[in-house]
Amino acid sequence: MLARKQRGLSALGFLIVLAIGGFFLTALFKVGPMYLDNYFVQGAMNTLADEKVHEMTDARIRRKIGDSFTINNVRDVDVKKVQIVREKTRTLVKLDYEKRVNFLGNLDVVVAFNNVYDSSVQ
Repeated sequence: MLARKQRGLSALGFLIVLAIGGFFLTALFKVGPMYLDNYFVQGAMNTLADEKVHEMTDARIRRKIGDSFTINNVRDVDVKKVQIVREKTRTLVKLDYEKRVNFLGNLDVVVAFNNVYDSSVQ
């Protein structure tokens, strides 16, 4: 009698587990690339650590970041949105952007990224 009640997962239980797993895999494949792109954006900002940013022109800073975007195949982030704030002892390079992806049906996921490079912190 006891062995008969412990047969395992029913077909309905298996479908529920499959649906939950599918939901999380969909979330991973939709949202994951956005975070991967931001990882490369942050890496592009960190390449400025090898340069004397305080002495570079704005166009040269944008070109350096844009070249890194090209190498890492970052297409959805516009280099023109890079803000460069110059102060007496440091230069701040900021890139704030949002990405939106259609998740399921009419449900969208919006992720906001804030990237800052400070030339005084090295």
